[in-house]
Amino acid sequence: MPSKKIRVRFYADECFPVPSVTFLKSLGVSIIHAYDLKLTGESDNFHLKQAKKLTRVLISIDRDFIGYKGAVLSGHPGVVLISGQTTVPSINKICQKQFPKLPHSIKGKLVLITDSTLTSSA
Repeated sequence: MPSKKIRVRFYADECFPVPSVTFLKSLGVSIIHAYDLKLTGESDNFHLKQAKKLTRVLISIDRDFIGYKGAVLSGHPGVVLISGQTTVPSINKICQKQFPKLPHSIKGKLVLITDSTLTSSA
């Protein structure tokens, strides 16, 4: 991983692959998976609230989160959505390449990450 330390703390919903969580942990990223907390089978809204409760940025590959903008994310730590190829190797590559480019503050934002882009919406 590039030298920039990733200081964002993440909560991965059940759609985010466990092997990618393990990979990110090996890079020093602070990340908790819904599976670790026995929170599988819950709704998107539940995971959004859980991330807020844990004061962690929600990370997912679930494109349903594209609709969670504006007032829904007001006061929320934020959402990072990985898009494009969603195989474990692709997700790991995208995270390794794009995480150092994450804004310092994701609070209240939806950040969409692909292999070649990182876009943030307020």
